[in-house]
Amino acid sequence: MLLHFISMPSALQIAAWAISGCAIAIATHFVMRRFAPEHITEMQSDEVGVIIAVVGIFYGLIIAALLVRAIAHFDASMEIAEREASLSSALYRLSAQGLPESSHKVKTGLQSYLENVIRHEWPRQQKGEEVPVSSPQLGHLSKTLATVHPATHREAEYLTLAQNKLNELYASRHTRLFNQAMTIPWEIWTVSLIGEVLLVFFAWLMHVPSKGVHFFLTCAMAVSISIVLAIILIYDTPFYGDICVSPEPYEKALRAIHAGSLDW
Repeated sequence: MLLHFISMPSALQIAAWAISGCAIAIATHFVMRRFAPEHITEMQSDEVGVIIAVVGIFYGLIIAALLVRAIAHFDASMEIAEREASLSSALYRLSAQGLPESSHKVKTGLQSYLENVIRHEWPRQQKGEEVPVSSPQLGHLSKTLATVHPATHREAEYLTLAQNKLNELYASRHTRLFNQAMTIPWEIWTVSLIGEVLLVFFAWLMHVPSKGVHFFLTCAMAVSISIVLAIILIYDTPFYGDICVSPEPYEKALRAIHAGSLDW
């Protein structure tokens, strides 16, 4: 169910989080009006204000740390995708420049690999589906390089460089697939949700002369927190939904390799 939710458009996710925050505020409102008479909340208003300030500061620090971590996860995923595409182009350049006998096979293998990433793996990642770590296309490239018998010292050096680039491409692929998972543990999400409920609870304990203003302010606080949590979830799942890492670097690398360009 979570995969279906985080695969939804970001606007719908934010709206769902906002509605849930408003629902929490409304539910807390009815509970507080039932068990906490207004004259009691008026007497405790000053104390509650101090508690909200303290809890709000610590909770704000937690939310800020989660947001920074989620954005860093998103940026790292973008860099990984760009590096994987760049390594594909680098491997093609090495084969074209120093391994003339096998350059066509390497080119074909890289094209097949990039097309598979763009057309098959990327849509599956956006839907939250598992993508196999193994790659037949990279396996074929490994066999191709293993059959190369360099005739000169120069070709031997290029072969070593090409094998190193292929190993780096393997590592970059594995990092991309492993980086698909969320980095924020469920325990932290639980603490964040409990913190939101506590802040809403303390907000209802505050005494505001106008009930309408009190209701609006509490709902606005709950909705604001929920929207921030929605943004954290969106950025912590960089390959899901519409706000995600773009496959554009792979598309550029594929076009460059198909055209036989050595300047990308």
